[in-house]
Amino acid sequence: MSEETKTLAAKLFNDVWALMDKEVRTEEENYLMVHMAHASLYHWMQAGTPHNVYTGEWQISRVYALIGNFDSCLYHGKRALHLCEVNGFGGFDLAYAYEALTRAYLVKGNKSECTKYLEQALKEAEKVENKEDKELLAKDLDELQNKIIIQFMN
Repeated sequence: MSEETKTLAAKLFNDVWALMDKEVRTEEENYLMVHMAHASLYHWMQAGTPHNVYTGEWQISRVYALIGNFDSCLYHGKRALHLCEVNGFGGFDLAYAYEALTRAYLVKGNKSECTKYLEQALKEAEKVENKEDKELLAKDLDELQNKIIIQFMN
């Protein structure tokens, strides 16, 4: 059962990612994306590691950011941050937990909180040693910083 559960969790995670990558999603795809992300996390909670659970929380936060649901985005972003803190996940993972909170406050329209968490994400990003991870994180944080600039131009 454990291997089947892990396989299902990974498949759901990847299916959610495919929907997240779409430029335009239907309401039905958004609905599926939310529920598949929660199902993936549930299965990781049954058979995965604390890191899998952290990643699931982060993904759910991102999903809610994509559909504009501040409260759920923030809740799962805070869960991701908490899991980093209690499990000693730093660098890449901690930077992405802060990235999740930045996105939540971008959805809310709170510039000061966006800036605060983006700065923390950038600070953690400096600690990432793996070149590919560092490049991926830099790309995501640059994109996020541009969204913040555009949203708060006034």
